[in-house]
Amino acid sequence: MLANTGEPTYHGSTINEIFPGDKCIAGDRETKIEGAAYSGKDAVFSRVEQEANWQVPHLNPGVLSLSDFKSSKFNITFRKMEELDGWHPVFGKTVYGFDVLRAISAEGTDNGLPKQPITCTGGGTIPRGTHPREYLKAMEKPDDPEAHGYKKKVMRYSSTYRHTGLIGH
Repeated sequence: MLANTGEPTYHGSTINEIFPGDKCIAGDRETKIEGAAYSGKDAVFSRVEQEANWQVPHLNPGVLSLSDFKSSKFNITFRKMEELDGWHPVFGKTVYGFDVLRAISAEGTDNGLPKQPITCTGGGTIPRGTHPREYLKAMEKPDDPEAHGYKKKVMRYSSTYRHTGLIGH
């Protein structure tokens, strides 16, 4: 996930639950948020709650929606999930890194417990008015994962999801 300068992020937090082929639940109110001295909900989700849209459907993999309004947890879908429509307002979509979604899904279990910890190494949004492809071209390439001694994958998302029929447009 992307980190914007000066914006609190979920850097270092883990994905809480993974249901293979369905969705994962990330974000945690108790997570220590980088750059903030307050809870995750206060730091990150005050703007997301305002932008969340109850009318946008969960049509494709990679849709981000609030898990509930009492915590800072959010869903990332691995498939079309009409059963979430009307229950979980959408606030973003994955625009890059669908291979990461598949890798995350493969680490899930039937009871939702991850097979191994998956850590967010950043978090944030693509600036409003910027096309995701142009923003990604301007960014530096991800660090070499082998230099860090672990598998590192990159996933990017936009928090200003407006339904256009296809994710990535």
